[in-house]
Amino acid sequence: MKTLLYAISILFLFSCENTVKEEVKDYSKITLTMDTVMVDSGDEIINLRGGLWSSTINSDQSKLYLWDFQAFTLDIISLDELVLERKVPFEKEGPNGVGSNVNWMSLPDDNQILLANFEGMGLFDLNGNKLSDLKLEKDKFEGDSLLEGEIFQSKSFALAGRNVVYGLLVNPWKSAKSSMSKVDFEAKTIKKIKLPGEAELPDYIVELNSDQMMTSITSEKTVKKFGNKLVLSSTGYTDLYILDLENDSVFHVDYSPQLSVKAKKGGYPSEVKSVEHLREVIQGIHAEINFQPLIWDQINKRFYRFSFETSPMENNDWPLFLSAHEKPLSKLYLSILDEDFNLLGESDLSHLGSVPTYAFVKDGKIWSFVNVDDELGFVRMTINYE
Repeated sequence: MKTLLYAISILFLFSCENTVKEEVKDYSKITLTMDTVMVDSGDEIINLRGGLWSSTINSDQSKLYLWDFQAFTLDIISLDELVLERKVPFEKEGPNGVGSNVNWMSLPDDNQILLANFEGMGLFDLNGNKLSDLKLEKDKFEGDSLLEGEIFQSKSFALAGRNVVYGLLVNPWKSAKSSMSKVDFEAKTIKKIKLPGEAELPDYIVELNSDQMMTSITSEKTVKKFGNKLVLSSTGYTDLYILDLENDSVFHVDYSPQLSVKAKKGGYPSEVKSVEHLREVIQGIHAEINFQPLIWDQINKRFYRFSFETSPMENNDWPLFLSAHEKPLSKLYLSILDEDFNLLGESDLSHLGSVPTYAFVKDGKIWSFVNVDDELGFVRMTINYE
């Protein structure tokens, strides 16, 4: 009996120690252990002219799929072995045609890939064979109305085993406003999902109308899939929308960081008449806080989110659509949230000097894309808590 009580006491003490350690962990005082790894492409070339813009990663982070818009191939890269496994050729036209280009892609499962552009979407196997076309045709769907010219924005998601796509519907030629939507291509139904409190969020649209060009800029919204949930985020504010794919329910997450403001100031002009004025507006918007999408650490059961501010460019001849993360860095922060999206803490990582791009978490480490002399590499960051 004494032995049993002693064992229970030891177990209780061990459990308490673990609990206390977790509670006192200071998420504001972290250090990073970093290294860089390179992908062996053999005798082939991995085209990095577009970075990893047209790419996706499978659910267990073992493979990266990257579209080569020049060779018109899908590069399949092993992240476990850090090698280019193969380049899968695709056709532009014909029964297995992709179209003129690929703007974005997603993986319903490990055997199929959804390739999309402004012309439409197609579901393919990993040998380049088309399995089905997914076309949005205005008069052939029931439910919520499909506006003229609406298409799915980048990084939408198809469900495994079903011709159902979730994502942001937008008409890129007329407006930057988007709608979180579910489209069932078999049942021919469209459901535009209402987001509670969306009207109060500080979204913005700045339109350029000049003799030179017509365009618009807005906060960039991203949809990411984590298990059976989709998370909608914006570069303009901390607010998140979580969509449960099992029942299409939505809840709103609102958290307030301590190291930065929680949203851009807003108040930008809705219309400008010159490219020069648009440059000034963009410069100001990018100098304010910019939030990146969440990334999920499966091992430690945490979300990470980078945010940053930029410094003014020294000249005015920079490309008009230069991304915020490509501009000189002023401040860089890392927020850490638990699996229920509660903010655990933040750290100032401005000393890193650049913003991690196309980041994801593999084996408990944050991986960030890096181009090393036109070769594909990744900086891996391990978070150490003081």
